[in-house]
Amino acid sequence: MAPRYIVSSRDASLQWPRVPSGEAATVLALHAQNERSQWLAEETLWTRQLVQLRTLLAHCQATVPYYRDRLTDCFEENSPLDRSRWEAVPILTRRALQENFDALKSEVPPASHGATSAMQSSGSTGTPVRFMNSRITTYFYYANNLRHYRWHEYDPAARYAGIVRLNAAQQKLSEAGKPVPWMMGYATGPHFYFDIGRPVSEQLAWLQEVQPQYLTTYPSNLRNLLDHCNQGSLPFLRAITTMSEVLNDETRAACEATLGVPVQDIYSAQEIGIAALQCPSDGGYHVMSESVLPEILDEAGMPCAPGEVGRVIATPLQNFITPLIRYELGDFAEVGEPCACGRGLPTVRRFLGRVRNILVLPSGEKIWPSFGSRGLTAIAPIRQHQLVQKTRTDLEAHLVVERTLTKDEEAQLTAHLTARLPEMMHLRFVYVDAISRGPGGKFEDFVSDVVDP
Repeated sequence: MAPRYIVSSRDASLQWPRVPSGEAATVLALHAQNERSQWLAEETLWTRQLVQLRTLLAHCQATVPYYRDRLTDCFEENSPLDRSRWEAVPILTRRALQENFDALKSEVPPASHGATSAMQSSGSTGTPVRFMNSRITTYFYYANNLRHYRWHEYDPAARYAGIVRLNAAQQKLSEAGKPVPWMMGYATGPHFYFDIGRPVSEQLAWLQEVQPQYLTTYPSNLRNLLDHCNQGSLPFLRAITTMSEVLNDETRAACEATLGVPVQDIYSAQEIGIAALQCPSDGGYHVMSESVLPEILDEAGMPCAPGEVGRVIATPLQNFITPLIRYELGDFAEVGEPCACGRGLPTVRRFLGRVRNILVLPSGEKIWPSFGSRGLTAIAPIRQHQLVQKTRTDLEAHLVVERTLTKDEEAQLTAHLTARLPEMMHLRFVYVDAISRGPGGKFEDFVSDVVDP
């Protein structure tokens, strides 16, 4: 039976119909519209996006110094904005955002968009980027989060836990068990936070103490938890949400085999909010067309067809404070086929990571490697590992181990790793005391140091 979502009323005297508070009412109104728009045809969604894009671009040309001369072609007389004109709009690179923060801010931000806040990406690709958000963009973030939990029929009355990198507000709430923030508008059970930087043993002990039904964490941390769990551990869990990193099929399958619970993934970025959610029917991703316009482009800058991999370009549709028009995130993704679920929201089959996650073979061919991470811990007592490409022919396996590995274990590890490469590369083991998470608490099990992949 589907869980009951009971609207939180602003006043105990208003029990039927319940009347939500102002902000909660806004989020619920957005969610109600999204529930209808998800069934529109993809082309109809595009025409709706065009309406918002015209408004956003006119605002940019009038009030954002960076765009005053860059959007002239979009507003030529008798030349309405369409796909071809949109695809001619210059792409905003990460470097351009870093170098033009002030010029990209609106000189006259709409007062109706509410309070603004300065934001900064985690800097996992190097130098962080700065940008501004408004209360309106926060509402869309909450509405998309709510869509995720309702799509997958999470019970709002259950206990929730997040093992993530804690910001100051979450740090204060880490033990408090406050209501679930992104289910604004509904009566919810308690939500608890724990710092992802704490040892896995402490995380598991904390989970046993809190006993949440739903857990949110990063894919790499989920893998670490699985490596320390026995089959049937954490029996109180019903489902796990992952975010912030690439979720691979191996981790998903291992979670279902070890814990017996499904994993649902969210694709998001600080700069654009939630861009795609996993479909509740087939496991692919649906784009959040109501709040972001993503494009997946090939090396020539043309839209990719289903089955093709390209770079992700995204335009958040409601950020009038620091508009990011055709912003290049640095991620790669594979375009999906239309979904059998009937939703018109465009699909992405999978997200593949960033340029630094591409392995370049000796021949020059580029691949997205998968090294069978759980197989490594079955061979030897490995606590942490990270594969680093140093040159086209050289790989380093950075390992944190419980004891010195035997020659036989090293030989088995070498065979395991090289068997997953279509071309032979030289592998060297590097033993380290720890492998730190990057800014934002993120971790990657493969990184390329090749300068120009």
